[in-house]
Amino acid sequence: MGNEAVARVVHRIGRRGASLAFVGLLCLAIAVSLAFAPADQRATPSYAMLASVAPLTVWALAWGVIGTLCLVQTFMRSDRVAFAAATALLLLYGLVYLLSTFTGDNPRGWVGGAVWLAFGGWLALIATWPEAVAVDRLPETGSAAVVVADASGVILSWNPQAAALFGWSTDEAVGRPLTVLMPRRFREQHAAGLARVHSTGRSELAGRIIPLVGLRRDGSEFPIALTVNAWHSDEGITYTGVIRPVGGGRDVRAE
Repeated sequence: MGNEAVARVVHRIGRRGASLAFVGLLCLAIAVSLAFAPADQRATPSYAMLASVAPLTVWALAWGVIGTLCLVQTFMRSDRVAFAAATALLLLYGLVYLLSTFTGDNPRGWVGGAVWLAFGGWLALIATWPEAVAVDRLPETGSAAVVVADASGVILSWNPQAAALFGWSTDEAVGRPLTVLMPRRFREQHAAGLARVHSTGRSELAGRIIPLVGLRRDGSEFPIALTVNAWHSDEGITYTGVIRPVGGGRDVRAE
């Protein structure tokens, strides 16, 4: 039961969120170790060097604040502030350790410096991963149609619910433009939206539930609720749409 709960949480926050949670817990552990370090530990070259830059209580506060921020933003749709703050602190820590080698305050400071700088670089790399969907803001997807499309609006995949809802089998749908799922009167606006996301790199509709009208293969129209998210990766932008029929999926007349 415990493993299932952990799996659900990791699935919710994704690899990016799980990494941020790990960093947050590590930051809090470092904060505690700095705040409650015994006297003999404070006398070691590493701690003495840190204290010469700023009081250990200040370092502990910085680690604690950023650790808390990381844990909070683990469950938020946008976590860029936490990633930026944690990366900056890790790199700063690494540079302080590295410089202490040259000043003579900590002759082996280059070892710690290399570790912290590598850790900061690793976190900066993770910050480029696509963000996880904030599922608490999406409709339950168990019986919803899920459609994935590339930056040009071509369908890459969809689930059986999408096939049942729109009347296109998976083999028929993949490779077709998203416009086959919408009435003609909405297609120009759809194309403009794709172009805007391509030029600005952001979607104003991401995460919102949007009332629209869907188009079945047989030409009938029906009201839907759409939630769309844009994912950024080295391969470009990928769109994921979660679609639910509204009002039982009854047909509507074209305007």
